[in-house]
Amino acid sequence: MAYINNTSILRSLSCASISLYYSMSAAASHLEVDDPALAERCELEMGWQQPRSDHARPQLNAATTCSRNQWEWHLGLASNANDDIREEQAEVGIKLPLNVNSHSDPEQQQDDWHSALVINLQKNLDASNELATEVFGIFGKTLGDSDVSLYANLGFTHEFNQSTQLLVGIAAAYELSSHHRVIAEIYQKELSETTYQFAYQHTPQQQLQLELSLGNALRGNALQLGADITFYFGH
Repeated sequence: MAYINNTSILRSLSCASISLYYSMSAAASHLEVDDPALAERCELEMGWQQPRSDHARPQLNAATTCSRNQWEWHLGLASNANDDIREEQAEVGIKLPLNVNSHSDPEQQQDDWHSALVINLQKNLDASNELATEVFGIFGKTLGDSDVSLYANLGFTHEFNQSTQLLVGIAAAYELSSHHRVIAEIYQKELSETTYQFAYQHTPQQQLQLELSLGNALRGNALQLGADITFYFGH
């Protein structure tokens, strides 16, 4: 998931990258902590993740995101193969800003906390009744002229025939320049399964963003490498 860019690109992916791999892997290579900003343009992201396990094959995903007026929608697909078992998952979601004025006023985005509500519906395409729902709030703040942004996600996730679980995460993004950004985050989607992640984002031009990420479980060993490319189009 990408973060607010104070210069050229607002972010690379909104809701899809926070949750597309929830039922597949607790340590997805994507960034998991979302930011409250809406996409300024339509976005198309394609990603690759490689778990450390020698028996796990690369995970692939694709997602598109667009915004209309004061809300945002996204569609995503993910494929996860492990030995002879393959899982396909689809997701649809919306993001609604909770403080509309700060989203429309760039000066308020710098000075005030901004927030949004996200609702995601996920479907395992290989099973007829495996549905999952995520509902969470997003809070974020850019720290004045320091080029540091802070984000927090808090909500719940519920899978078919399973108990509801807490979804919580915090992240910090630092802009090295208008084209380079680093992010650190820690999040939890399952009880006793906390994961941290680091990412580097490079924006060589306004229509393109590249991302490399490294994540692992806070306890145990669930190392994953990831690479994503995002294309921006439209107005």
